[in-house]
Amino acid sequence: MSEEAIPPDPVPAAIPEPPPPAQEPAQEVEAVPASAADRSGPTIEVEPPREPPVIPAAPTPRPTWRDHAWAAICHLMLFLAIPTVFLGGVVTFFLWQLKGKDDAQVEDQGREALNFQINVAVLTAVLSITFLGVALVPIVWLVAAIFCIIAARKAAEGSLYRYPWILRVVTH
Repeated sequence: MSEEAIPPDPVPAAIPEPPPPAQEPAQEVEAVPASAADRSGPTIEVEPPREPPVIPAAPTPRPTWRDHAWAAICHLMLFLAIPTVFLGGVVTFFLWQLKGKDDAQVEDQGREALNFQINVAVLTAVLSITFLGVALVPIVWLVAAIFCIIAARKAAEGSLYRYPWILRVVTH
């Protein structure tokens, strides 16, 4: 096909433009001097922006001695170890193994109490061998009982107590 075969487009019809809107004649306004109060405009009092209210967090329940009782009992088992030399350590070991899986404090304090009881038992056995050492055994037990009570009280408060001057035989 050639270009001659296509008829030219018809010329679009001219669309008349709408007439411009009629303008009203300007009115003359008399200028009136305003006082200083009139020039400032109306007074609007704006409050300063407020900070959003703080919603208090839900109070966390304070742990009671019952939450830390097993850790304190591990320390108090020394009172079974003093007269029997080994029974308190055995009970502490079982408490540490059974309750320590569920509670990190019992895990830590049970191990610490067991180490202390092993140290007291070994010191008692060594002192009992000598004649002079037998007289020192009650003093060792008294000092051990004082440390035991301090440790049990700290454990009941939720603290991790460390006995001074002991060999930590049990580590994990």
